[in-house]
Amino acid sequence: MTTEEPIMPSADYQSHPNTPQPVHGEHIIGSLVDLDNGFQFLLDKVKLDMQAAKDVVSFLKKRASIEEEYAKQMVKLSQSMSDTFKSYPRSSSFGNAWTSFLKVHETIGEQRQKFSSDVTEVADDLQLLIKDTEKARKQAKDAGAKQEKVLMDGEATLEKTKQKYDLCSEEWERAVLQKTNDPYHTPKKGLFKSTKSQYQLNRYEEDAHNKAAQADQQYRQQIQLVNQSRREYFSSHLPELLQNLKFVGDECCMALQYQLARYAYIYERALVVDGRALDNDTGFGLRSLAERVDKDQDLMEYIKSCNGQRNSNHIRVIQRGDVPYKEYVMSTAAHQILNPNPVFGVELNTLLKRDKHEVPVVIQKCVQMVEKHGLTCIGIYRESGSSTSIQKLKAEFNRDYKSVDLENNPHATDINNVCGLLKLWFRELPSPVFPNAAYDHFIAAAKIDDERMRILGLHTVINDLPDAHYATLKYLMCHLHKVCGQHEQNKMTSSNLAAIFGMTLIGDAGSRMADTHLHVRVIQTVLDHYRLIFEQD
Repeated sequence: MTTEEPIMPSADYQSHPNTPQPVHGEHIIGSLVDLDNGFQFLLDKVKLDMQAAKDVVSFLKKRASIEEEYAKQMVKLSQSMSDTFKSYPRSSSFGNAWTSFLKVHETIGEQRQKFSSDVTEVADDLQLLIKDTEKARKQAKDAGAKQEKVLMDGEATLEKTKQKYDLCSEEWERAVLQKTNDPYHTPKKGLFKSTKSQYQLNRYEEDAHNKAAQADQQYRQQIQLVNQSRREYFSSHLPELLQNLKFVGDECCMALQYQLARYAYIYERALVVDGRALDNDTGFGLRSLAERVDKDQDLMEYIKSCNGQRNSNHIRVIQRGDVPYKEYVMSTAAHQILNPNPVFGVELNTLLKRDKHEVPVVIQKCVQMVEKHGLTCIGIYRESGSSTSIQKLKAEFNRDYKSVDLENNPHATDINNVCGLLKLWFRELPSPVFPNAAYDHFIAAAKIDDERMRILGLHTVINDLPDAHYATLKYLMCHLHKVCGQHEQNKMTSSNLAAIFGMTLIGDAGSRMADTHLHVRVIQTVLDHYRLIFEQD
């Protein structure tokens, strides 16, 4: 077994081929600049990285403490057993082997003591990293606060300038009105006041005009200064602040990654050294020492009994095969921030305008999967899939519906999960495929007892549906019509499917539960007479 000392990772370093590809720093900085609280988000991320480093430090210190105690106890045990073994005849093969056996354990204890010291050194280096990162983060935070204060001070000055401008303008306006003898602005005469002469009014108006002009100039200049400060802040200062703060975070993450790799190297090296003590070419390894003993029958029986006791203990079996990648499923709120194009819970008309697909891609992929693998499955669409798998499939479609491959998706191996996903998509529509606005028309058509007239009524109402609703409904009904065609194998007739999809596709629109059978009747009629109701291409 060989070990290699780790090197400090660079920005493009990848420790495993499955590690996600790095995102370019410029793209990250640009995204953060566009966010309202991008600088605060990055501050929080650096703080989170520091907390991760603190957790690692806590682990390493406890691990070092455990190893130190283990080493002390190992040395103490070896020396104690060596002292109590003096009464045994050393000339025997077992006596010689046992003395060397204890010496090997004493050596292992000393090696573990060194391992404990090395782990403590890694923890101390990480402690310094946390301290430096915290200091750099504070400096970046203060620099950001300073730049924000410049903007806030400028805007406060602008507000004061605006108030002064408004006051001066109002004063000028009053002077103009008084000058022209506006009856609504004639100054009141008091006991010690007299009406101003025209000359005084002219002077008063001229002074007010000059003050208003000066205030206007100051207001315009302050607006230019504030706008210039904003442009400089968002085009220069903020990107620079974000770049510096990102550098702090990157340094913390890379150093943490390096120290973890360093710990792994130290751990592997300690195991190698222990392995050499256990078995080596000098003949003083534990295995070689054990082979020197001339075992008698009693010893053989004792070893067998000990081995039997060990085998009877419950030992966790390590599973074969590769460990699967388990993707972290973000919350719906986070997905909506990261992905502006979700496909669940979006109006059909909105999807049509946005994605340019008459039938949403998620429906097409689910239907294609069911028609390929599930048409003959007994109870198709009746059986419930795994809620966890369905939610994970939903998250994948909301994240990037174009890249989802159900054929090779571990959550889609059970066709019931795909069926559950399809039904979930229709349930989460803000407006059902059968729109609420047309609800009364569908119910009225369902109440017609004459089958021919009922078909004609449904045909008329369906043809009046919006394009997105019509195309999606036609696509789904075509699929369910195919499912009905295999009812001898899958046991799913049109009435079974109508009972499942009735409330999902039509919704309740505030109706009573008494309308449920009418929902089922609408769906069953459409399925039974699919080719008559829909215009064939």
